[in-house]
Amino acid sequence: MHSLLLLAAAAVPALADTHYFFAGSFAGTTIVGVEFDDAASTLTLVNNITTSASGGSKWINIDAAKENLYVGTTGSFQSYAVTADLGLTYTSAVNLSSDCSNANFITSSTSSPFTVFATAYGGGCPSQAISVDDTGALVAAFANATYDSAGGVHGTALSPNNDFLYSADDMGNAVWVHSYDAETGAVEEVQYLAAASDSDPRHVTVHPNGQWVYVVYEAANSVAAYKRDNTTGELTFDNTTYSLLPTGFTNSSSYWADEVLISIPASNSSATSPKYLLAATRSRTTGISGYVSAFSLDSETGAITEQLFLTPTTNSGGSANAVSPAPFSEDYFAITDSGSNFVEVWKIDASDDATTAAPVAHLDLASGPANVQWVN
Repeated sequence: MHSLLLLAAAAVPALADTHYFFAGSFAGTTIVGVEFDDAASTLTLVNNITTSASGGSKWINIDAAKENLYVGTTGSFQSYAVTADLGLTYTSAVNLSSDCSNANFITSSTSSPFTVFATAYGGGCPSQAISVDDTGALVAAFANATYDSAGGVHGTALSPNNDFLYSADDMGNAVWVHSYDAETGAVEEVQYLAAASDSDPRHVTVHPNGQWVYVVYEAANSVAAYKRDNTTGELTFDNTTYSLLPTGFTNSSSYWADEVLISIPASNSSATSPKYLLAATRSRTTGISGYVSAFSLDSETGAITEQLFLTPTTNSGGSANAVSPAPFSEDYFAITDSGSNFVEVWKIDASDDATTAAPVAHLDLASGPANVQWVN
């Protein structure tokens, strides 16, 4: 599989090409494989894959080699080998206890031993550090990142060196920092930061230069910027936030922010200098649009310099208005809508100083997609 993707990348330019992603769904057993043609601006359903995830695929994550897809489903975290025809073959599962059965989020390390951190959403449920075998299949949980009994972590992210885990505690209204030692396997609490009342941190992303951590506040409908110490991993917060709703909105309770991720530079030479921070918020009512936004990032520090646009999404987003930056161009991203059962690819208009974005391809699906993972 690795050689297949390398040959495909070498044969054609990054654009005027076809690109593939998987999308899970909140219900049922199907994960779809989708092709995006950036020249024709089309999305095509390639594979309807029946999986063992009987409780839906609430979150999917692909490993650094693009050879394994990890799936969170009710009762377990599962791994699937990505096949040459962009299918999936079930390989293993790590079962959860009855107290923490809502498998919800997965973050995978980008360097050996490629530990996977998997989180069940619920009061006091930990993030489990799970080992993988030589093929990348899940083996067993060997350590926990623990939280308060009242906490409920919804999203996590690893530092660029995979030595610190950052956790957005939605139920506990906080952000946590844990260290991870790849040699000993030890996971230890480093820091707990309470968020302002009615913030509810949901998802988190770390800038590739390690200097900033960005957190989406679900209830406050905003993005918070935390300064990060590259040595200790600790965060400092000076109450800087950016709204994900238009100025003057008085009905913010009708919305709930969903996702925050950083664009992916296509060139390795600019890997630590991404251009955009992408974020989205959902409407709680189907038929009323959510919003998607992009922020420009300083090329040296990674700090937010300005909000480029705040644009209504095609529909509410339902349970997921999850943005997924494309790996082939920073101007493209996928976004899911689980309320109206579709996935779209959007393009930021670089000719307009990146101040606008719009959908360029739309694909209706049989069930509502949760999130997207690009394969190439």
